[in-house]
Amino acid sequence: SEDPIVGGISALTNDEIKIRALAYFNAQNRAVTKQDYIAMAYNMPSKFGGLKRVNITQDKDSFKRNLNFYVLSEDRDGFLTKTNDTTKSNFKNWILNYKMINDTIDILDTKIVNIGIDFEIIASLERNKFAVLEEALLTLKTELFNKKYDIGEAFYFSDVYNILNRIDGVLDTTNVIVKVINSNGYSQVPFDIEKNTSADKRYIEVPE
Repeated sequence: SEDPIVGGISALTNDEIKIRALAYFNAQNRAVTKQDYIAMAYNMPSKFGGLKRVNITQDKDSFKRNLNFYVLSEDRDGFLTKTNDTTKSNFKNWILNYKMINDTIDILDTKIVNIGIDFEIIASLERNKFAVLEEALLTLKTELFNKKYDIGEAFYFSDVYNILNRIDGVLDTTNVIVKVINSNGYSQVPFDIEKNTSADKRYIEVPE
């Protein structure tokens, strides 16, 4: 069956633009470093498909310099999704033009973990607690859940506390619990939050 190209990429943030532009300038049409390869991946012509997130690891079991490219694309609704085979094949052919001779490349799927947050806050007595709660939920959705994390990027509990504590009417955030959501419409990737939480309980470590 035909495998449509996933090519739509939503508008980049200012930080994404800066990182990609700087990396591409430094690459000078030849991929030597990890950042060079990532720059080339993001600058693949859209007619070949689109990559929203890329990470590279070196295959420790390989005798050569084999590089594992982990990739993600975006669906029409702006959600991260598995990159289809056509786009991955196009990307591999594209990157072959820029890779070092001794480098071998594998294109692999990235696992997507969807999370939810339970939190407890103390509202000011002068404010309607239900209105404060509604604003807290809306602010978290806007400032935190609209962000698409990089592959392997850690999740910091302090980000949640900082966002909630800035809200007018919130005196303090007393508890934050992060949980994996495995339901209809979400990925079914198993991920143990507790096992991957740092010893000081500050962040959740995500495999690269």
